[in-house]
Amino acid sequence: MLKVGAAKRCINPAPELFPFNLAFSGDQYTAVKEGQDIHVRCIVTDNGEKRVVFLGFELGGVPFIDRIQELLKEKYGIEKEDLFATATHNHSAVRPITKAAGPVPMPQDTGENMQIYTEFVYKQVEDVIAEAMANLKPAKVGYGEDKSYINVNRDQHFDDGYWMQGQNWEGCSDKTLAAVKFVDTEGKVIAGIINYAVHSVMNFTAKDEDGKCKISCDFPGICSAWLENHFENNSVFIWQSGAAGNQNPIMAYPIHRFDKNGTMYSDMNIVQPGSTYKASVIVGEQHAVDALRALNKADAVCDELTIKTGESIVNLQSQKFPEGIDRMRHRYLVDNVYLDQIGWKPGMPLEKQLADMIPVEEEVPLRTQLVLFGDQVAFYGMNCELYNEIGVLLKEASPYPHTIVATHTDNSIGYVLDDDSKGRKVFQSFGRVREGESNGRIKEGMLKLFEEVQK
Repeated sequence: MLKVGAAKRCINPAPELFPFNLAFSGDQYTAVKEGQDIHVRCIVTDNGEKRVVFLGFELGGVPFIDRIQELLKEKYGIEKEDLFATATHNHSAVRPITKAAGPVPMPQDTGENMQIYTEFVYKQVEDVIAEAMANLKPAKVGYGEDKSYINVNRDQHFDDGYWMQGQNWEGCSDKTLAAVKFVDTEGKVIAGIINYAVHSVMNFTAKDEDGKCKISCDFPGICSAWLENHFENNSVFIWQSGAAGNQNPIMAYPIHRFDKNGTMYSDMNIVQPGSTYKASVIVGEQHAVDALRALNKADAVCDELTIKTGESIVNLQSQKFPEGIDRMRHRYLVDNVYLDQIGWKPGMPLEKQLADMIPVEEEVPLRTQLVLFGDQVAFYGMNCELYNEIGVLLKEASPYPHTIVATHTDNSIGYVLDDDSKGRKVFQSFGRVREGESNGRIKEGMLKLFEEVQK
């Protein structure tokens, strides 16, 4: 008999801990946007032989994964491969102090307020897992999917010959919204998992009507909250990021303008303060209605379920950024953002020469996870930002009829580009993983893991 329990906890920083620094823009978060609280959610599945813990964070990444794994092992006897933790990759939340996944960690705020916040979030994780365990009840599970037209490929080829962040309407952009629904013996919804390929960036560096940056859950959090309000019964919905490495919301930063020479540049000053927060509500509610259609197709009738899990490492080829180049200046030039920081003004010639990455022998370990529900539904997770083309490839190659590709499952190793994107020099090209040489390795690694777990 399958049992499922779920819970959620608000992880807003306490008012006295503000302000927090934004790593990219130099601004500060001053408060949480009203009506856009951030949460950690937990869903526990137990078939009597194996328990799997799904965690969902409305943060930029999964924090302190090693501490969570130790907690589950010591308190509940749950192995690390039975934890499937994901983050919405929310760009409008602070980042709890976390062990870096590689030699070039993301900038981290380690001040006293962040130390206090980190311990607060960890305590909420302890509590949300305990409550979900206590809420276990007989349940049934089902899978459904539909389309949601809120994403767009963001690698756009501009007239000056450069690939930059924009809107590539003809590029690969999987619209599939996958949904797993858990109901109790009376048919009432206990919880659900929503998976979709798009970045959570609508409120990135955005200013509210008071001219100040606010922490927010962005549209994925709006989607989860809407579904929880719709189904009531204290239901819990985890939103997972799919293969979204090159996917943005249709309404998102950057805002493009063109000077008299036809040079594209990004201008956030043209955005009306407060407007992106309102837009994220619109997109989040539309996305929730799309998810509702998928959930309504999920015929939750299965109450006897085999659950199998496994994990493996797929080694990817690596590269490094050449020495002697100002990385922040280079980042501005890649996407023509914040050009005023380097002295450029509209109408001036823009000279830019982008770096050639240097291949290195050291390989980058990609941690992959697999959770199998019976012989129908598979969750395949990776601690990276995967390009959409590879996500589509994996779903097509999977031996399961319904394969959910989830990213941001651990401390991220960064972007993983598909083979056809090699040489485009988009901003994602300048990470640790060598661009355009990963399709085959990841596909083969996934199929091998399927074979091992299905034995």
